[in-house]
This record gives sequence, C-alpha cells and structure tokens, in this order.
Amino acid sequence: MTTVPVETDTAECGGRRQRKAARTRAGIEEAALRLFTEQGFDATTVEQIADAADIAPRTFFRYFPSKDAVLFGDLTGELEQMRLTLRKRSTQEHPMRSLTAAMLDAAERMEADREQHLLRAELLQSLENTGDYELHLLRQRWMRDVTELVTEHLGTDAATDPRPGAWSMTLVSCFGSAMHAWLVRTDGAPLRDLLTEVIDGTSRGLAEATEEFTAQ
Repeated sequence: MTTVPVETDTAECGGRRQRKAARTRAGIEEAALRLFTEQGFDATTVEQIADAADIAPRTFFRYFPSKDAVLFGDLTGELEQMRLTLRKRSTQEHPMRSLTAAMLDAAERMEADREQHLLRAELLQSLENTGDYELHLLRQRWMRDVTELVTEHLGTDAATDPRPGAWSMTLVSCFGSAMHAWLVRTDGAPLRDLLTEVIDGTSRGLAEATEEFTAQ
C-alpha cells in the first residue's frame, strides 16, 4: 500500500483551499459588479451580492470588509503576489528592476480581466466625488504598501531613506498611466507592452535629466 507523505497531503489540501477561495472571491466580484451596473452602487446591498453569488452574507465579509472594497478589487492579494515576486529576485539587483518585474507580472495577471477592470473604472467614474475620494485613498494606500515592499526588499528604513518612496512613486505612477491607456485604447495593446513602454521612456528621461548634473 502506498503512503502519501503528510507534507504532500497538506500542501495539496492547502492548494485546494486556495483555489476554492479564489473561485469564491471571483464569484463575489462578478456578482457585485453586475449588480452595481444593473441597479446602481448605492442601491446594491451586501445581502443582494451574497444572494447573487450563492453565499451567506457572513461569507462575503470573509473576503471583503465592505461592498466598496469589492469595487476596488483585491489589493491585498495583489500585494502578496508582488511580495512573492520580489523575494525571488536577487538582493544584488536594483530594487527598481525588481519592482518592475513584479509589476510586469501583475500586468499579465490583469490582462485576462480587462473587461472587469474596465467595468470598475466606469463604475468609479459614475460615483463622481465619492469615487474620486475613494480612488485617492486607494492610490495613497497602494503607494504606501508598495513602498513598504521595496523597503523590506532593500532592508532599509523608509523613515530615513527616501529612495524606496521615490522609486515606488515613480513606478506606481507608470503603472497607473499604462493602465489608464490600456482601458481607454481600443487597439488591443497589451497592458504589459504599454507598461514596458512607459517605464522605458521614463527611465531614459530621468537619465537625460541627470546627465548635466552628474557629469560635473
């Protein structure tokens, strides 16, 4: 009789749980975005979202703290994916290169969900001032969290080292600009290609901007 190692069995169970959780989260997002579009964000309740996703309301709150959080997507999960990518990169590599690799990976993951991201953007725009305010808070949180990732990867102190914040701000802005173009354009340009183009142009511009001063 073949005995399955405990480690292997545990890993398989963990993998199944993660896949099930991912399916549940995706189902909640799909149901919520559909209801937001059909009847409006304000008119949609958590109970309605849970019913449409065929889950209990308490299950909804295991994945999202509020219906607003559904609208803005899974930032926590995306940050964890970026952290895993950074951990695989060499500590001898410049953190901006490592962060670029993590963002390009994120762009590839988002490519399959373009319609969902486009729907989110349209819904946020329809919320006018409230949407603008929430989006502002979202960007602040994203900047802070990415800075923490870079600081952790670099092994430095963000309170005294300005580099992680500056590098994160630069690349997060590049990602935001590329994503906006990706959602607006109709030529089918992949997000990864647009992001690569924006980062390349930005890096060359920064190099030229400092040439005169570093040469002295």
